[in-house]
Amino acid sequence: MARPPSWIVLFAGFVLVACPGRERREPPLPPNLESFDARVVERIQAARAKVQADPGHGGAWAELGMMFASERLKNLALDCYREAARLEPTQPKWPYRQAVTLAQIGETSAAMSAMQRSLELEDSYPPSHARLGLYHLELGELESAEREFRRATVLDSSYPGGWVGLARVALQRDQAAEALALATRLLQTDPEDRTFRQLATLARSQSGEVVRGDEPVLGADEVPVWNDPWELEARAFRQKPDMLRVGKLLQQGHAAEALLLLEGERARGASVSDTALSFAGAYQGLERDADALREIEALLALEPDNTAALVLKAQLLDDGGDLEAAVALLERVTTLQPTHGGAFAAKARKLAQLGQHEAAVPAFQRALELGVNDPELRFSLGQTWIVLKRYPEARPLFEALALERPEHGDTWLELAIARLRTKDLAGADQAFERARATPNASPRLLGDVQRALAAARERREKKSAEDEPR
Repeated sequence: MARPPSWIVLFAGFVLVACPGRERREPPLPPNLESFDARVVERIQAARAKVQADPGHGGAWAELGMMFASERLKNLALDCYREAARLEPTQPKWPYRQAVTLAQIGETSAAMSAMQRSLELEDSYPPSHARLGLYHLELGELESAEREFRRATVLDSSYPGGWVGLARVALQRDQAAEALALATRLLQTDPEDRTFRQLATLARSQSGEVVRGDEPVLGADEVPVWNDPWELEARAFRQKPDMLRVGKLLQQGHAAEALLLLEGERARGASVSDTALSFAGAYQGLERDADALREIEALLALEPDNTAALVLKAQLLDDGGDLEAAVALLERVTTLQPTHGGAFAAKARKLAQLGQHEAAVPAFQRALELGVNDPELRFSLGQTWIVLKRYPEARPLFEALALERPEHGDTWLELAIARLRTKDLAGADQAFERARATPNASPRLLGDVQRALAAARERREKKSAEDEPR
């Protein structure tokens, strides 16, 4: 089984052909994304960004599908695979991925149709025949199953999938001796393969032999891939259990425990690409920012356009006092990923901190358009409008915020300023009194607004006196 199958070479340079006249469409998103682990959200958003950057590229859609499938979002994955197949109708991998996913959700007949479409495009890929044979076997169509399994063995005699399928057909026909002979031959090539051991146990048991220590049935995620590059490509998107634990530990603030797990993963050969972001998060939680930055730099050396890494680097530089460098990185992120609302929000806030309020406004507005709608972001935009003396725009924003969170003293103070500058002294006084009634209003801003209101009243009284007839 060590011989490299000829079909691996055949598909190494497969040409993708895009479908002309395609229509643009927005990639799907889980409706309950906020309930996902933060690391999962990052992975999904990064995959979606690739699609949004090149919506006519079927491979980007398929990668998003594989990402969804790795998080058990099968229906979203299917949606992506269908779009990939529509855009690149000559690529057999996309209906193949549809078939695998349909089979996983129990849609065997639909899986058969999809696999047949894949085989119409490329008939010489052994795993396609083996999987189609499994679908026939599941439906009790033994002759069709045997035909597909035999075709897989003819195409590549070193590929185990065809032989395993033939052994299963033999078991269904109560041909225990034939099944055992096939399983025994497979075990000679790999005595530790649990599928081969399971087949041998079933065959011996069917022949009447008393078998001890039956092999447990393998789950769908445990079945070996053997030499199936298309499936290996999809499985590469799966998170290892320890990495999922790392994400949860970081979310819960247990950075030291997460770091221990990460060091174990790295020692077992986990790549920088798979672990650097988690390492950086753990180091950041332990206030080891230099180590966190080192991990991010290593990742960016491999993946210079990794937006998650760029955002984290911007945060680390900001924490270190280099605000301008942080803004430059976020500018790059928003160029690479124009739908990254969080990056627009961060950029807007930092531009405002630098006093670049004119540049901050469109960044704030874009973040809001993209759904970043938290009160603090709108409050910061309102403050920017106040600085720019755009009081008619600031006033309705602060009025809405005051209704939303009446306990926030500084919101009432900013509203008082906006009302005062739009010639509503009575409304400004009312907002100021509401601010004074809260325990959290900024003393400095409270004093500034109080003095501005006193000066406005003084001017009004003076003007009123001047206007009185003599």
